[in-house]
Amino acid sequence: MKQKISSLIVVAIFLGFSGVAGAQIPEREKVIAGAERAVEKAAKAVTLPAPGCAVGVSLDGVSVFEKAFGMAELEHRIPNTPETIFESGSVAKQFVAASLVLLALEGKLSIDDPVRKYIPELPDYGAKLTIRHILNHTAGLRDWGSVMALTGVGRGNRVVSQEVAIDVILRQKGVDFVPGAEYSYSNSGYQLATEIVERVSKQKFPVFAEERLFKPLGMKNSSWRDDYQRLVPNRAQAYSRNAKSEWRLEMPFMNVYGNGGMLTTVGDWLKWNAMLDSRSLGAPLVEAMETRGVLNDGRTIPYALGIIVSEYKGIREISHGGATAGYLTFLARYPDKKLSVAVMCNGAPQNPAGIGHSVVDEILGPFPVVPEPETIDLPESKLQQYVGLWANEKTHLAETTSIEKGALRFGNAPLKALPDGSFRLGGSSVKFVLGADGKPAFMDVENGGATERWTAKKSWTPTAAELAAITGEWYSVEAQVTLSVVVENGKVAVVKKPEYRLELKPTFKDHLTAGAGRVVWVTRKANGAIDRLHVGAGRMRDMVFRR
Repeated sequence: MKQKISSLIVVAIFLGFSGVAGAQIPEREKVIAGAERAVEKAAKAVTLPAPGCAVGVSLDGVSVFEKAFGMAELEHRIPNTPETIFESGSVAKQFVAASLVLLALEGKLSIDDPVRKYIPELPDYGAKLTIRHILNHTAGLRDWGSVMALTGVGRGNRVVSQEVAIDVILRQKGVDFVPGAEYSYSNSGYQLATEIVERVSKQKFPVFAEERLFKPLGMKNSSWRDDYQRLVPNRAQAYSRNAKSEWRLEMPFMNVYGNGGMLTTVGDWLKWNAMLDSRSLGAPLVEAMETRGVLNDGRTIPYALGIIVSEYKGIREISHGGATAGYLTFLARYPDKKLSVAVMCNGAPQNPAGIGHSVVDEILGPFPVVPEPETIDLPESKLQQYVGLWANEKTHLAETTSIEKGALRFGNAPLKALPDGSFRLGGSSVKFVLGADGKPAFMDVENGGATERWTAKKSWTPTAAELAAITGEWYSVEAQVTLSVVVENGKVAVVKKPEYRLELKPTFKDHLTAGAGRVVWVTRKANGAIDRLHVGAGRMRDMVFRR
């Protein structure tokens, strides 16, 4: 009798837990209704005629909702549909990563092999640079697009082939940091990864992906933009607004693929996510892809192999976003809820990640409100000590802290004081470190275990002689470009005829800003004479120029 009762208790407990687990997964009707509300809200924000988006949602590996809004083609007023083909942006990276993992599982390579084993012409940077480094953006490679932009004609202004992109990468004699030391997003790693797939498989990557990924998964609407002139039936055109808010075409006319360049539909992406959830191509493939990167100091980063493994409002989220020309995308899966969301758009100001998260909110919300850290109000007299000019020790970029309407700001972002003497800057913690004079000497910004140090600087007003010392012709072997630094009417500028003229604004000693996110500085010999000119920008910290 006791055994029978025990058995009943076990069954009851099992059923109870099964019921709880089942309750974790939303019902089909709730998913459809929530997706409908989110897409309707996004569609209402679009004033037609305008580009828009396609949205797909799957539950337990089955597509249950696909809907589109806005125009796929403005000139002929062709609307977007769920079957419309968009370009992926960087969501394509996970397909490259998966291809390398497949080759690794077949024993044809190891993800921890040195890249130079397969691309020996890549310069030796003095430290082991592995395939894993390039897949989780810890290689320190300069982004080839940022390097090309120095010529005045960047990746969006010329036809670029796979060979040209690889050539730019191979010319780089240095990296931004020791491989594995930091995370810094770079398309260059995925260009090299695509090259490795081709060399090891002895197939062009679009062919490899078609045979090994698209066909087995039934992704019949997917291909690669390896020929930008090829006609692609049912493809949405991409757009952006000009200064007059007029829609204009913004298409990628490149033959570069792997870092992006995938042409597909929301339905095909949902099939891909279904494979990752069901592990139909093998659990080792998915487990390898979801293994997050680990830095040299032991810190784990959210970026895995072509995907970001994180959380959204307490729910495990595996996702990636993308942007190429006017295309904007977001693909996410929530394995614990057996839910996937795919969003593809063909023009700003659409926010695919915002739409995707709105879908999740409508289906799984409302979520518990997470309390904000307790903040305190400091008198302006106290805040005044933190006002100043700061330089990032790694990027050389400058930013100011100021007081606006009684509140301290770092650039345009508010700094909120906390009871422990630190400040909040968005999701980061900020601590001011005092020097011997009792004034802040450093500002340490901590986020996720990584700390950026900003050093207090004095503003620089150069003399005419100091500006004149910077002028002249400067050449970079790695960028293969000559820049002219000129001074006219007391103002200094970088000129690259006939393409562009970039005004420079002095900030701190020997440093000048060149617009948002760009900096120019000089280094000197022991005698004080200027030796080199350096240019830093997003995804490229230090490009050296010599006279």
